[in-house]
Amino acid sequence: MKTILVATLLTALAAPAALAAPPTAAELLRRVPETASAVAAIDSAVLRTHPAVHGWLVRQHALTGTDGDVRRFLDDAGLDPLRDVDVMVVAAVPEGDRTTGVALFAGRYDTAALAAALVKRGAQAFSLAGTPAYRLASAHEGGRPVVVALPSAALVVVGDEATVALALAPPHPVAPLAAGEIAAGRLDIHAPFWMVATVPAQAHQRAGAAAERAHGDGAETVRGIVFASGTVRRVVAQATLDDMLRFSGTAVADTPENAELLRDTVTGALAAARLHFQDSAPELVDVLRAVDLRLAGPAVTARGAIPVALLEKLAAEHGCDARGEPGRP
Repeated sequence: MKTILVATLLTALAAPAALAAPPTAAELLRRVPETASAVAAIDSAVLRTHPAVHGWLVRQHALTGTDGDVRRFLDDAGLDPLRDVDVMVVAAVPEGDRTTGVALFAGRYDTAALAAALVKRGAQAFSLAGTPAYRLASAHEGGRPVVVALPSAALVVVGDEATVALALAPPHPVAPLAAGEIAAGRLDIHAPFWMVATVPAQAHQRAGAAAERAHGDGAETVRGIVFASGTVRRVVAQATLDDMLRFSGTAVADTPENAELLRDTVTGALAAARLHFQDSAPELVDVLRAVDLRLAGPAVTARGAIPVALLEKLAAEHGCDARGEPGRP
């Protein structure tokens, strides 16, 4: 199963143009269960055309060749990491006291070859909601078998059986989690990367415990951000890429007053970061200074942009450049 999942994820950021257009992220969103607590999307059809991303993808393609099991699965399934997947949407779905997940991969598939490759590795074929599906032999998701469903040559759905069945149902209205943020103008589902998620109470507890253990430079800043973010109930993020990596992120607090506290804490953190980087990475100081931080009711939104050339420079200085080649010390 590890081999199959690794191979599937590696294909999620690749591929040149398609003959028949696979579903878009917006269309896949209408298959995400309506009770989803988190949704993220990557439109690799857009991202893969960027030279820096393409270089990274080429490197990942080379890496798949170093694992014989992954390479054999890709060959048997007729999958090419530089050809076959356009869009990936992943969702977390609460179910009682546990959380399940589902991933939808839109692209172009040789379903017969993919099915044969799964069965060859012990998957059990069956029908789920009238769709050919395969129950994997060796891996489980929260104690349940992982299922791969092949509803068409343009879509692969992976997850536990119950959640995959929900995703195979006819398209429905967008999950309220995303619909609310779209309506508020905080989420653009046409961006090549986006995500929206509720923040569970357990996450606040774990973050608080981690903040208490923080020591050294910046520890007070970290603790301030974590404690202020304890009031955050929902987060939204998105990014686009051209000559700049342009990003925005929104934290929705429980009250406008707590959102103001969070805004002030982040303002202080940005000032501390500028001070920290003024000698080691002075180019980042201008990037941090240009971050636009705004407060609107219970929501705090940060917008900024980082030149891709700067990202490549920093990556090279830290051992790997953005084209996927080892950096020089």
